[in-house]
Amino acid sequence: MPRIAILGATGKLGEHLITQALEKGYSVNALARDARKIKRQNENLTVIQGDAETGLGLDAVVDRCQFVVCAIGSLFPVMEKVVSHVVPQLEPLKRLQRFVLVSRLGTGESLQQATRVSGPIQSRLPVLLMPVFRDINVAEGLVRNSKLPYTIIRATRLTDDPASDNVSMVGPSDPPPHRIGRADLARFVVGMLEWTEYQRKEMTVGSK
Repeated sequence: MPRIAILGATGKLGEHLITQALEKGYSVNALARDARKIKRQNENLTVIQGDAETGLGLDAVVDRCQFVVCAIGSLFPVMEKVVSHVVPQLEPLKRLQRFVLVSRLGTGESLQQATRVSGPIQSRLPVLLMPVFRDINVAEGLVRNSKLPYTIIRATRLTDDPASDNVSMVGPSDPPPHRIGRADLARFVVGMLEWTEYQRKEMTVGSK
């Protein structure tokens, strides 16, 4: 049974990732600062107490994993710290098949794309949250310059809408897709883990 590690497991997206991974037949290692926040009970779910920002518990959570998903969402600049611990932890692992970084629309080549989304606030987030986006850009660069088999997914605005399978994946020069429910994004992320054509790729994901 393939095993996946989820960083950011106690967040809203992390909860959906756990659900989707278990339903797809994965064993799941979930990293959490407070293990009590993960209410899900399953024989294939292992909750490991730790902190990705400091690197605590990373060695245990990625143990025996073929896939690692970093889905840490924050209004503070923490992603660079997380990735600076994750990359050297993962690079020696020969079993690793994919590292997925869930990023945000407005980073990397998607900066201009972000200005074309609907809504005055959403289109200005890279400016309003400049320290956060600058931090994520650095984190993306660390992944891009690593030897990891990575995929960077830049999500549009996340919602709590029910699952719809209405997912759109585009490049940075394409019109931006619409907002996407966390359930749909989680299903997409778990579903593409073993697709080799997405290795060392970067994409914007939203809804049609």
